[in-house]
Amino acid sequence: MKKSFINLLAISALMFGMASCGGSQKSNEEAAKNEEAAVIAGNVPKDLLTEELKTETIQLLKDMPDSEIPYRVYNGEVKLGIENLGYMLPTSKANDITTSAQKARAVGIYFADLNILRAINQPTVDIEAVLAKLTADLNISYVQNVMKDKLPENASKEEFKEFTQKQQERIIDELAANDKIDVQIEILAGMAVEYACLMANPSLVIEGDATSAGLSENMEKRVAMLGEITEDLSAYYPDLKDLGTTIAPLQEKVVSVSTARNSNAEIMGIRDTLLQ
Repeated sequence: MKKSFINLLAISALMFGMASCGGSQKSNEEAAKNEEAAVIAGNVPKDLLTEELKTETIQLLKDMPDSEIPYRVYNGEVKLGIENLGYMLPTSKANDITTSAQKARAVGIYFADLNILRAINQPTVDIEAVLAKLTADLNISYVQNVMKDKLPENASKEEFKEFTQKQQERIIDELAANDKIDVQIEILAGMAVEYACLMANPSLVIEGDATSAGLSENMEKRVAMLGEITEDLSAYYPDLKDLGTTIAPLQEKVVSVSTARNSNAEIMGIRDTLLQ
């Protein structure tokens, strides 16, 4: 990132103290120092997240790298074959998940599985039911409603890209408006890890030019960006610090399908850690 969320918050807090017309200059200076000390100590309540920082985070989420893989799967140029779907997270696992952070990560994992099942024309009823429960628990049922939107029939590449981009932006904006930026990040991380599990699946067969579509490069960039965001926002959301540490090793394991397959056990272990 070009800017540090931590430094921006310290500057913002200091400027607020100098400009405030309520109370003495001394008390304002003390308040600013206390806020800055909280930032340095990594103990900042999320309601101190300024609009500037919030806006920048939202934009970073919207700037996540695109991949042509979804469209190429949609139009049949790239075909996925998966003989063994046992790598997917069992829907029964949702019964063991208790914390909000775990539930958000699970939502991302199940959304990834949902997308894959749809791509290979497999039943999705069970996963949709689990997603309905988890999103309701997190009070983000609108996310699943957005995911139910349907593409125009025989959509062109431009229509496909516009549809998916608007879908993604609607979800980000809705979550941000409800002060759930951390939930969005947890969901994206869960999806990234599950797609890595897909890459690592020995039974995965990709027919077509998936390499030039940026499969591995896209994954690397997404994990790197999520790492930057979790590092900068961990002072506001403690769960994100653990999240960033957990997914960091993933970046070097998704540089190619063969590397992912060789790291199958480690990648599956990362997913397990996300839900512990």
